[in-house]
Amino acid sequence: MKILLVDDNAMNVEFFQDVLEGDGHVVVVARDGRAGLARALADAFDLLILDIQLPGMDGYGICRALRDQGLGGPILALSSSAMPAQIERGVAAGFDEYLTKPISPAALKEAVRRHVRSRGD
Repeated sequence: MKILLVDDNAMNVEFFQDVLEGDGHVVVVARDGRAGLARALADAFDLLILDIQLPGMDGYGICRALRDQGLGGPILALSSSAMPAQIERGVAAGFDEYLTKPISPAALKEAVRRHVRSRGD
């Protein structure tokens, strides 16, 4: 599966790449919101994982823009905060799931698998 990961934290990117590539996925990385949006619109991905706090454009804005463009594939939010208002904001923006950091490798793999299965892949 081809996954777009949009995160500006180098340690997070390394961790997510190691876990996801170790599970057989191809991971493409964008380091800021605007680059992530452009990449998501320019290429086909099976899954998007967006950090919420990004330079240039936050994850909520990226998700809304992609949904407005008709992107129907799964988009997962990643945040270090899981306050109910933020989760509600994520759902309203169009995220399929809101994951909180730190996240274990097993939980990350399971979240990805859930969305692969939900698409029938």
